[in-house]
Amino acid sequence: MSVGPSHPRCFVVGGALWVVPSGTGHDVATTRRSRAGTGAAGGARSALTDAWTLTGGVTGGFFMGTVAGAVWHVQGLGDLTAFVLSGAAVGAVLAVGTKRLFADFSEPRPGSSRPDEPDRDLPAVRVPWDVADAAPDDADGDELALWSLRAERWRLARAAREARELRVELDADDGGAEAEAEYREAAADYEPVARLLGLPLPLPL
Repeated sequence: MSVGPSHPRCFVVGGALWVVPSGTGHDVATTRRSRAGTGAAGGARSALTDAWTLTGGVTGGFFMGTVAGAVWHVQGLGDLTAFVLSGAAVGAVLAVGTKRLFADFSEPRPGSSRPDEPDRDLPAVRVPWDVADAAPDDADGDELALWSLRAERWRLARAAREARELRVELDADDGGAEAEAEYREAAADYEPVARLLGLPLPLPL
């Protein structure tokens, strides 16, 4: 029994398994693209700029070297190298400027993005791997989301409770009662999930 990216409501991005509940209003493919595309556009643009810079530099250096040697009859190695380097610099600058000019015309204006290309992370729930490994194969997306949320809530509440217990000095009004109440409620919600999936149960209070 296990659930993975082959589940019809799941996908993997950034080494994490995500599930898309039915009530989000978005399909799995669109949600996956929205999260996989985070930061990707900037990286692609940077790589494209590097390619233009390299191409422009090589072309400019070759052109200036050819002109200096064949037309101006420059013979000194140092002088010829200087011409090649200056041509490479000019070619790289011109290439980057040309690329940016085309990018200004080709990039969509604000508000003109296509509806199938979201510009933000669409709603999805991260599924802990132990929950995914223990979940039955026929579990639907909403069940996976519910189990995952309850497991994560209990673990966060447990971590907050343990961190508070490590403090040497505790004030009477430091929110300890609220933290304890949150832990008890989270543990009560998580216990049926743990029993169903065969995960470790919360310790008795």
